[in-house]
Amino acid sequence: MALYNEILTGRYNRFLQKLLGMKGEAPSPQLASEIAATFSLFQGAENRYLEGWNRFAIAGSPGIPAAGNRAAVRIRMPQNSNVIGVIEKMSIIKGSAGGSQPAVLFDSIATAMPTENNVNIGARNLDPRQQQTGSNAIVSNSVNFGVVGTVGFFAPCTNLVAFEWVWTENHELPLAPNSQITVADDQLADSIIVSIMWRERPLEESERT
Repeated sequence: MALYNEILTGRYNRFLQKLLGMKGEAPSPQLASEIAATFSLFQGAENRYLEGWNRFAIAGSPGIPAAGNRAAVRIRMPQNSNVIGVIEKMSIIKGSAGGSQPAVLFDSIATAMPTENNVNIGARNLDPRQQQTGSNAIVSNSVNFGVVGTVGFFAPCTNLVAFEWVWTENHELPLAPNSQITVADDQLADSIIVSIMWRERPLEESERT
């Protein structure tokens, strides 16, 4: 028989059980009769795994494009992945010495990237307790990105001074299914290196609509 105010999202109960070493049934099967839920147990990155998150990092570098072409690096979450990602850190550095502003684009993955080369086969997991089979998010390179469309953000940097995207938790960027973040070089025949750190977990049933 169902409980009154029963909690049907299981990962928080699993988190409490693992964090506190509890045995038996779910330690928090239902909400209080009034609004009294709090989420104050998070202590640091070591608890992300206990909350159901997997964490990854990778650096993408397309190399130097041919004359008239543009380099780009993209991270995307496939439409049917049923996984949510969060960008924790993004560092962008240029191949050229001159200061410039690579463009950061936000779009659906329906916008294809020419000659997209998948590179996240080398993505590093950041917790040895997590899955070892790689991430659901796909990081890819292009050396002929083409025309830069609507720009969401400019990232001023050089080959000596990197642009750091995420400074606080409010700067973190959700990466939902069928979404992507692309960094495109503002200069032709120039190289960029984009280092990305992110976490991801399966969507709960209540989050899918």
